[in-house]
This record gives sequence, structure tokens and C-alpha cells, in this order.
Amino acid sequence: MSTISKLLNSTLGKVTLASGTLVGGTIIYLDFIKAPNPSRIGDSYKPLTKPIISHPTRSQLIDNLKNTKNFDVLIIGGGAVGTGTAVDAATRGLNVCLVEKSDFASGTSSKSTKMAHGGVRYLEKAIFQLSKAQLDLVIEALNERGNMLRTAPHLCSVLPIMIPVYKWWQVPYFFVGCKMYDWFAGYQNLRSSTIFSREYTNSIAPMIDDSNLKATCVYHDGSFNDSRYNATLAITAIENGATVLNYFNVEQLLKDPQGKLTGVKAKNLETNELFTINATSVINATGPFADKILEMDEDPQGFLPKVESPPRMVVPSSGVHIVLPEFYCPKDIGLLDPATSDGRVMFFLPWQGKVLAGTTDHALKSVPESPIATEEDIEDILKELQKYLTFKVSKDDVLSAWCGIRPLVRDPTNIPKGADLTGATEGIVRSHLITKTNSDLITISGGKWTTYREMAQETVDTIIKNFNFSKDIKPCQTNEILLAGGEDYSSNYTERLIHEYKIPLKLAHHLATNYGSRSPLVLDYYFENDYNKLPITISHNKSIKPSTTANTANAIDFYQSVDEPFTVAELKYSINYEYIRTPVDFLARRTRLAFLNAKEALNSIDGVIDIMKTELKWNDATTKRMKLDAVDYISKMTPVQAAKADLAATTASVA
Repeated sequence: MSTISKLLNSTLGKVTLASGTLVGGTIIYLDFIKAPNPSRIGDSYKPLTKPIISHPTRSQLIDNLKNTKNFDVLIIGGGAVGTGTAVDAATRGLNVCLVEKSDFASGTSSKSTKMAHGGVRYLEKAIFQLSKAQLDLVIEALNERGNMLRTAPHLCSVLPIMIPVYKWWQVPYFFVGCKMYDWFAGYQNLRSSTIFSREYTNSIAPMIDDSNLKATCVYHDGSFNDSRYNATLAITAIENGATVLNYFNVEQLLKDPQGKLTGVKAKNLETNELFTINATSVINATGPFADKILEMDEDPQGFLPKVESPPRMVVPSSGVHIVLPEFYCPKDIGLLDPATSDGRVMFFLPWQGKVLAGTTDHALKSVPESPIATEEDIEDILKELQKYLTFKVSKDDVLSAWCGIRPLVRDPTNIPKGADLTGATEGIVRSHLITKTNSDLITISGGKWTTYREMAQETVDTIIKNFNFSKDIKPCQTNEILLAGGEDYSSNYTERLIHEYKIPLKLAHHLATNYGSRSPLVLDYYFENDYNKLPITISHNKSIKPSTTANTANAIDFYQSVDEPFTVAELKYSINYEYIRTPVDFLARRTRLAFLNAKEALNSIDGVIDIMKTELKWNDATTKRMKLDAVDYISKMTPVQAAKADLAATTASVA
């Protein structure tokens, strides 16, 4: 018994032991005198600490824009690649400016399948088509998958994904494919692929129809929160000295007499003030809209042509996703449909407490500003899901639906101007492309979310090679750094928050997995007053005022019954630390409420606007415009008929 006592005391803290006799063995009773160390660091308890961060305000960033005569790097576009490039360049010691005409991740970067993955379908193509390009993409993405999980451990996690198999001969086929996926990941393989029996599959996924199921093959990939990751990249760039501004639109490319780029004219869309931004190098990182900047570059004066040309570099493709209630999928394991009716693969994944399903793939002739999911696309996804479930799939269960544009690319130097690039896109390799025009405009496009970091690294390597910055430049740092919120983060951060702050589990888990070690900063607002503790979904209740403590206390009592964990405190944190400027920035991108439950997001608009109006000092005209814009955006994410009704009712109330 003494050996056991020493072992337990050394690993768990002081315990007392008692024993009782049973036939065949001894029972050991544990009495904890000191709780286990929640930080799992060292021999003593390590309390959470609030991070000390360099946090310039938006006004200070704009002042920096005015006072800087010449930036080393100017990046156009605030998606994953643009902000990733800003992080890379800033951490190497370059003076960086980034402008984004809307919000960070307002386009494609918020509308992905939320997977950090190598692409099992690309591996299959690589093998059967003997395609080195496809194989290179898989290996590159598997390497970068590991980087995302390490760089932002609070935003990325490992997700098992099962492939249902209904024919015995397919079991070894899929299992070998999964094992090859493991093998190509090398030392960065997440976990070993395995096979679940029919019985075990039924125990963990009782909603799946197992009447003809033979087995399920299980492999592992990464799951992440795309728009929060994107915003975190922007914040990380700012904290490393970059000047990063959303709602700044490039109006003109500036050129010297030799036709070389010297910068841009950009408009602050909030004030309509024009800024001349001079830079040694200019990077076009606008994703699906890369051709628009290239068209501006072809004009000697750098203005956007009046008549829009067909796509030349970008081959646009639309992809639709929907969100369903959590009972459509196991809580901690996803489902891959390896062969849909049109030959694609489709995922059904647990994400943020709901189920994400998608995606479709349709070629487009042009890139829409605000793509919308069609009823046909929604029906296609539900039809595929129905094949696997024991209950009838209902369109009424769709909580949100959206459409994103994939920026697939072909080398524009090999394509005649005006050539028709539309048609099937599934055969195009999802690799990226970096080009340089005669004016020295660097364009980075294509690729996929998972490879954003390597795309950024190659882009910065390209400008270092082609431009003279007259300073010492560090090698790439992004394989080493942690993104904002990843510092001092541990896998048990949820439990540490509960232990120290005595907050509900749902709230602690939400903060830990979205803000990481920045969670204490959100909780500063949370504990400031009772009103800040309210879920944002009920903050618009007119009977609840910031000064009426009794009412807010009653509201907090039913906090656990509210589906979504987003609070007034989180909104105030986002305003002051994450550069949100509109209700949609908060409801759709810093939180994911619009993506998770569009109806609840619509109901939350009034409460968000009330707070933002006070915090940002909006006048009545701005407030009205913000409400109309938010209703219009979020209504397009609801099932079509409901969206029309909600939009009509809310527009009438605003008018």
C-alpha cells in the first residue's frame, strides 16, 4: 500500500487511502486533500493570468496610416491569405499596411467547410490519375494542418471522421486509403486510422442507418473556426506592428512615370475620407476578386474599368453549406459521404455545437458580391444526408445556409484574354499561384484555407526577392509563433476558467475554444455588471435595462436554457479589442451566431445595435442603415421562405 500511496501523492497531490476487501482484489478509496493541478505545468498550481498586449485603437491605426510616408508592404485583401501575409511580413521586420473593403473574413474565408485538412479526395485523385500536382497539394496541406493545430490550439482541434461502408470489398479499399493518408502526414499524423464494427458504429452514432452497414473506416483531420481564425491573424499582425484596417476600399492604383506601382488611393468607407498610401511593394490578396485588381492594374491610371471583364485568372466555383441541429450527427465524430450522386464528396461534421453539412460545387461565369444558397442546393445536401439516417430529414430543421466562392485559379499568362473559363471545376487542382505584372503588382490566389501560411510565406519570399527594402529582414517566423490567444493555452483551459471564475460550463467552453488565453479579458467585461452577463439573444428585451440589477439577475437565472453562449460582455470585448464596425461583424464573424442559427441572429440584431450605437456613438441615420444591412445579410442565410417573411417584417418596422 505504501508504494501506491507514494505514486498517488506524487502525481495527484496529497491523498488519504483506505482499503476494503473483496473476493479477487482490494478496493482503494481516494480522499483528495488538494485538487489536481489544472494547469498541468510544474508541481504547483499555476493561476490564469490576463495577457498584457499592445492594442492600438482603430483611430491610432488610422493616424499611423496618415503619418507613415512609405510602407514596405501594402496588402489588398483581409481574408485568410491577406492577413496571413501581414503576419508573416510583420514578424520578419517589414513595415506592413493591409486594407480590406469590408470586414476580415467577410467573403470566402468565413464560408469554408471549417476543416484543416489535407484532402482525402485529392489523395484518391492523385493515386488514380497518377497526378503529382494533386499529391503535392495533399502533402503540403497535411503539413500545414499540423501547423494550424499548433499555431492556434484554441481555435483548432482534432476531429475523427468516419466513412460508412456498405460492401465488404470496400472495407479494405477505404481503410488502405485512410492509412495512406496517415502515412503521407508523416510525423505530423494526428491519430492512426482504424475500423469500427457495425455494432460499435451504432453505439456512437445511433442516428445512422446500419441495416446494410458492414463497417466504418475512421480517419482524423482538423476542425477549426474559420472567421475567428482570420480575425485572430489580423489581430496578431497588428500586435506585431502592422497597420491593418477593415472598411477601407482601394479606389485607385498609383503608378510612377515608368508605370511601376507606388501605392494606392484608399477610401475610409465610414467617413469617405481618401488616403494616399505609398508602399515599396503591393500585394493583391483579394481571393475570388483578384481579377478586379488585375483589371485596375491594366489601366495606366489604375482605375477599375467601367465595364467588367469575364474572369481571367480566377475560375469561380460556388459551394453551399447548411447547419442542422446537433442530433443529426454524433457529438465528437464527423461523417464523410465518399460518393454523392454527382461524384463529389460531402461532409457532415459536428461544429460549434451544431452539425455542418456540405458542400456543393457549381461553376460560375462571374463572382457575385453576395452569393446566396439556393433551395436546390439545400435540397441536394439534405438528400445526400438522408441516405445515412434512420429518421426523415426535414428542411424545417435547417438553421442556416450560406454560399461561398472558391478562388480556383489558372495561370493568366497561358490564357487568352476573354477566354471562357467556365465549366466543370472539380478537376482543377486546388493549388495556389503567385504572379507579378509589368507594374510589379504581386498577386497571390487559389489554394485552400489549410495552406494559407505557406502561401503567405511564399508571397513574402517573392517580394523580398523582387524589391529592395534597405533593411535587415528576418527569416520566416510563422512556423514558430503562436497566434493571439494561443499563448499560455492548455487543453484543459475550459476547466481552468470554471475553477477560477466560477462561470457556467457552456460559457467557459465557448470562451476557451474561441478566445483561448484572451478569455480573461472578455471576463473583465462579464463581471463589470449584471447586464454584461446577459446572452446577446435576450439583451434587446426592453424590460431589461443596464441599471435594473434585479431584472438582469432574473435573466441570468435562465442563462443555461439559452441555446447560444454569446453575451453582452463578448460584444463589448469585440468592439474594443477586435475592430468590429457593424452588427454583422459580430453576429456572423467574431461570433458565429448567424451561421449557427440565423433566426436567433435576426432576433439579436436590436440588442447588438443598441449597444454598438452607444459604444461607437452612431447617429440615427447610421443606426437605421446598420439595422437594414444586418437584416438583409442575415435573412439571406435563413431558409428561403422564412428569410422573405423576416426581411419584410423587419424592413417594415425599420421604415
